[in-house]
Parts: sequence; structure tokens; C-alpha cells
Amino acid sequence: MKKILLAFIFIFIFSSQAFSFGIFNIPYNKSDSNFNKLAMRVYNSDSSPYIYTYEAYTYNAIPITTTMSGCKIISIIRKTEGFINPNYWAIENYKICNGSISQVQNTNMAGWNNLPNGIKPVINNVISEAKQYGKASANYYGYRVIGNKQAYGNAVYVYVLNGIKLEAMMRF
Repeated sequence: MKKILLAFIFIFIFSSQAFSFGIFNIPYNKSDSNFNKLAMRVYNSDSSPYIYTYEAYTYNAIPITTTMSGCKIISIIRKTEGFINPNYWAIENYKICNGSISQVQNTNMAGWNNLPNGIKPVINNVISEAKQYGKASANYYGYRVIGNKQAYGNAVYVYVLNGIKLEAMMRF
């Protein structure tokens, strides 16, 4: 009996469904309604970024891009007061089509050091083109790199997406 119980516990803990769809990967928007509200606010505001502060949280709602089919990719980053490390941020990524949320995925930021090595020259090329033309994008093995030049100044904001998930966000 003990062996069967141990086998069941082992299968439950190490099954991919338990980690990817079950109790260990609960979307933040299920426990915090501000995520959905802010995503729809950015969608309805013609893709203007939005910052909202509530209690100890600061939410940054960032419109990332628009797909070929007209859907908008929006990332909501919730920072807790006192935590500046991206490992402690809650990030929800939205794909909103025709006024309704069609896909939501949460993610943790990979950051520059955890991106694939081959993508770094692609990011540098996107930065160079964005400085020259105002914006640029490139694809790299499932990743999408988007660069936007700041309206005033020479800073370039770079977003690295894997599907709709925001993997890295940097300012150069």
C-alpha cells in the first residue's frame, strides 16, 4: 500500500500537467482582478501605456505590439514596493482580439543573461535600426525582438517575446 501511495505522490508532483496547468502555475489574473482591468484599459485606450498604484503594488501596463490579424499583445507587470529585482515581479501577458481576451500567459523575466546567446547580435541589430528608423523588429527561432526609439533622446526600448510572453525588457 505504501508503494502505491508513494508512486501516486511521485507521479502527481513530477507530472508536467501539475506544473504547467495545475496548482503550481496559477495565473496572477485569477487572484488579482487588476490585471484584466488594466489590460482592457490599455486595449481600449488605443495602446497607451498606463501605470496604476494600489496598496503596495505598482502595475505597469505596456502595449508591446499588434499582430498581423489586429490582435494586441499587452504585458502587465506588477511590482511590489521594496522589490526592484525582476524575479519578484508578477507578469501577465495578454493577447486581446476584437475587444475580448483570447489568451493569457504568465511569465518570469529571463533577462539579458538568460536569453539564448545567438539572439544577442539580433538585439544589437534591432537597436541600431530603431535608432535610425524609430522602430524595428526581428525574429529569432520563436523569439520576437521589438525595438522602439524614445520620442525625445536616443534611448531605445527593446522587448523580447517568446510567443506572447515577455521574456526581457531593456533600455539601451
